[in-house]
Amino acid sequence: MIKFARNILLSTLSLLVISPSIFAADEVPYGQPDKRIIYTMNGTSGFVFNQIKPVSQINSQGYEMIFVDSSVNLSKSQISQLQNYLNQGGTIIVDAKAGTATAQNVAKSIAGFSINSEAIMISKSSQPEGGYNVTPISSSAFGSKASTNGDTKVANTVNDVFGL
Repeated sequence: MIKFARNILLSTLSLLVISPSIFAADEVPYGQPDKRIIYTMNGTSGFVFNQIKPVSQINSQGYEMIFVDSSVNLSKSQISQLQNYLNQGGTIIVDAKAGTATAQNVAKSIAGFSINSEAIMISKSSQPEGGYNVTPISSSAFGSKASTNGDTKVANTVNDVFGL
């Protein structure tokens, strides 16, 4: 019986050693991130959207985040739709053309507050206290005042926030 079990074990091991491609279907190639499914509202002129678009799929269903172009004012029904999406745990990117300050007004109408940023990512907080997670997104890196040697770049660029 021991000899039989040993033979089965050896033949199984030899299959694994001889045929390493058995598990090839489970391999994930590095450097090729999954495409994000996104939805746009009010247009597509924002700098965040234009950098995310090549690695995303635009769809009106099953989307992971909504990009709101802040160059056009939102209607009351759009604001209500976005607030419901936030309350359900969705993520909203209030986007603008680089260098403009229109994202603050749109974010304020959606979430009731805003921050000074070119684009703003908002999602509902998972903390028991509630509230929102808010991430400012800038169109370019800026130097940190806390840096002693001036080499450090601190920014929430599109590449930093979305891992591009």
